[in-house]
This record gives sequence, C-alpha cells and structure tokens, in this order.
Amino acid sequence: MHIDIHKEDALTIAKLIGEFNVGDEKLISEQLQPIISEQKTNLAIDLSQLTEINSLGLSELITVVVRSRISQSRVMLVAPSTYIKGVFSVTHLDKWFEVFETMDEARAALA
Repeated sequence: MHIDIHKEDALTIAKLIGEFNVGDEKLISEQLQPIISEQKTNLAIDLSQLTEINSLGLSELITVVVRSRISQSRVMLVAPSTYIKGVFSVTHLDKWFEVFETMDEARAALA
C-alpha cells in the first residue's frame, strides 16, 4: 500500500492505494498522524483504491480519528469499496467513523 497526500483549500486528502499488509500501519502512523496533530485540520482519507484492510489497519484508522478529536481536527473516510464497507459494517465501525460515499459529499459536509 502507499499513500498519496495533497491539500485542497481547507481539506487535506490522503488516498490509500493498494492492499493493506502487515507493516503498512507504520505508513498511516508516520504520514497521517502529523497532519491531524495540527489544531482544527480537516482530513479526508480516500479509500476508493484500498482493496483490503486488516485489524492493524482498522486500529490505525481508529487511532487517527481518536487523536484528531484531541486536536479538534476532523477525519472523514471517503468512498470505501464494497469490501471495506463490509468490514466497517461487520465491526460496527460504520457507525463510529464519519463515512462519505464521495469526495463531493465530504467537501459539502465542511461547508
């Protein structure tokens, strides 16, 4: 897996691409934690090209959201694939994460 990060106005977008494997949790920690450690940051994590995730990946996403709340930042998960939606549903994380079907919906939520 790799992460592409870019900024659009008041929104930072991190696109997770590929299959989440053991060791990839370090990428999330190293690349996303610094973004949400800044006060009142808006981070959209684009999951449209993430094909698989394991418990370590879910744990890291949870950690990012928890830490974002401490810094009064906002994390939105965007465009999860059918597989990722299923994982969120089975774990009931779909009720805990802020999930949007499209990036436009996520942008609109900031307005």
